[in-house]
Amino acid sequence: MTEFYEAVEQQREILDLEKKAKQIVSIETRYKDGLWSQQTVDYADGRRVTEFRDNRKKTIEENRYA
Repeated sequence: MTEFYEAVEQQREILDLEKKAKQIVSIETRYKDGLWSQQTVDYADGRRVTEFRDNRKKTIEENRYA
């Protein structure tokens, strides 16, 4: 049974990192003329995703710690 202990611990760490990657730290929404124009979501793993209401602008995904 102990031969699989390291593999189980490694998988547990991977699952913890995935859980952390999904946790939202903050959401910032900017409004213009009563409609949202930009929304920024910060995640616990350092990702920052910025979405724009204007479809001509692409969604920006960046890492704050890199």
